[in-house]
Amino acid sequence: MKNQTIIEKGLVKKKFRKGMKKIALFYPSNYNIAMSSLIYHRIYFLLNDIDDIYVERFFIDIRDENTGRLRSLENRMNLENFDYIIVPIHYELDYVNIIKALMSSNIEIYSIRREKPKIILGGPTVTANPEPLGDLSDIEIIGDLEAVWDDLIDIIRNDSIEPKRGIYVPKLGKIETEEAIAKSIFKSDYRRILSKEAKFTLAVEAMRGCPFNCLFCMESYITKPVRYKEYDDIIKEINELNSRYGEKITLMGLTLNSHPRFKEILKYSIENKIDISLPSLRAELLDEDSIKMISKLRQLTLTIAPESSERIRNALGKNISNDDIINVARYAKKYNMNLKLYLMVSIPGENKEDLKEMVELTKEIKKIGVKKIHLSVNPLVIKPRTPLQWLPMNSEKNMKEKIKYIRENALYDDITIYDPFYALIQGGISLSDRNVLKHLIDVSIGQGKPSWRRALNNGLAENAIREKHEPFPWSHIKGFIEEAIMKKILEAFLNRIS
Repeated sequence: MKNQTIIEKGLVKKKFRKGMKKIALFYPSNYNIAMSSLIYHRIYFLLNDIDDIYVERFFIDIRDENTGRLRSLENRMNLENFDYIIVPIHYELDYVNIIKALMSSNIEIYSIRREKPKIILGGPTVTANPEPLGDLSDIEIIGDLEAVWDDLIDIIRNDSIEPKRGIYVPKLGKIETEEAIAKSIFKSDYRRILSKEAKFTLAVEAMRGCPFNCLFCMESYITKPVRYKEYDDIIKEINELNSRYGEKITLMGLTLNSHPRFKEILKYSIENKIDISLPSLRAELLDEDSIKMISKLRQLTLTIAPESSERIRNALGKNISNDDIINVARYAKKYNMNLKLYLMVSIPGENKEDLKEMVELTKEIKKIGVKKIHLSVNPLVIKPRTPLQWLPMNSEKNMKEKIKYIRENALYDDITIYDPFYALIQGGISLSDRNVLKHLIDVSIGQGKPSWRRALNNGLAENAIREKHEPFPWSHIKGFIEEAIMKKILEAFLNRIS
């Protein structure tokens, strides 16, 4: 991407002065993805609020066309000229982009050999397991950023890195560190950077965490307890963003329609003619009234996640019946909406009958006459901090066979599939220890898929497809549900599916 083609509104104009700390805010993916991330906007404005901090933004696709080195979007500065690099991460495969960025800028990868810049990492994958990039990072944020923000700024100002609650310093070894949970996480900030390249710039976080306990969902387990934003605060933020920018607003939440005042939020948005977009919703919580209101918001597609058969869903702690899903389909048909279904295969205990039931469910929905059915089929990626963390993932071959069965037998209008090859990579990284860094470096030096294949063959796949035992690479990070309790949840699951 050529940075001169990007037109932005809402930027902070700030000149560098002697004595200021220079921070590179680097999102390890493309510009359009980064600028669709709410946390990236928030960090940008929070840092710029501090008088003695100077910030420039970096993205994996903003580079010097001749040398390939990363350049800042604002002033084409080099990454190595900053004091600190802050990296919010949401996806394990983006770890390689961090390494590529350092390599292209001639920055030492291993923190023990690097004086500057210091590297600060955070995000869900880091909170769940900070070890894969432990030898690269100087600080990893464990938990809510709001809970450690003041401590983090003190560290940056004083160049004094010390472990604290929520601040893990991997260079000191696997020292016990407790997750930081913010008491107040919803202080509204109405500032955003607007860009045509970003699809979901105007996001409002309506909740954090989830009241349910689906055994495969890492983010649910690392963000407990569930915290709902107050209705008045949500409405105020929606109004402010709408009046400032006049763009569609996305409401964020793992299970948004579990919010106690979900329907009131919909009703207010309809009455005030505010366009909002909604994520995947819980099927058993969707009644006709909700779906009717969603259709009035001009949202064309209703998204739910049946995942698997009713038997497997119930065993996973997702107590949604096939009747719940059929009811949603009927209402989608009634109000002329498309229906998107997230399906998951290669779940432990899954058999041919479960796959057949998933296929039959799509056929029943097709008979109802839903305008358009979109399937998103994904292999289960086992993640740390979930009750499934002890179990092996299916082989790549097994995952492909099950996806092929769904693709060839289900009824749908279009389908997207997450490649089992990358699912295995994702699982291999997320469940690994620090020794995975050597694989990530090799992939960074190599060329795409063949390099990932070599990494899988050289041990990365083994991290995912073998059974695991305590202590896990992440067992020294505390504050989550205890492993003994998680193991009892796993045993109950295995009993239900046997």
